[in-house]
Amino acid sequence: MTPDRAQLERDLASPLFTEGAARGRWRLITVAWPHAIFGITAKDGREFVLRLECSGYPAEPPTGGLWDLVNGAILTPALWPKGDAVFSGTFRWDWHGGGAMYFPLDRLSRMGHGDWASTHPHMAWKPERGIVQYLSEIHRYLNSRGYHGVA
Repeated sequence: MTPDRAQLERDLASPLFTEGAARGRWRLITVAWPHAIFGITAKDGREFVLRLECSGYPAEPPTGGLWDLVNGAILTPALWPKGDAVFSGTFRWDWHGGGAMYFPLDRLSRMGHGDWASTHPHMAWKPERGIVQYLSEIHRYLNSRGYHGVA
């Protein structure tokens, strides 16, 4: 087992991750290295599937987007969650073809955004928080006033 996968497995067994799962915020669906697939619960009870590519973890944050488990592909645009401008700025199906969330915690999205660390310090990647930091932010968005559902 590679060091990055071993660390992810440890983090998935951590109290912070298991507490979030016990509270119904998220669940681990599967790990098919280097991908980890999670269900994240929105405020309306809908579960969105998030597929994260985790190579280099935790030195590097994961990258990924919403996933269609049935078709094994990025979720089609019509099924992406909708919301206000702040919400829609992160959940962009048009960013890298829906393959990356557009916010400072995503490995792919933070490239070319050197100012994000100073303009969004609360979302600077903290390897010691690991996967829970990423999942917590996605859960926060999906449970914010800015989330309007799918329709």
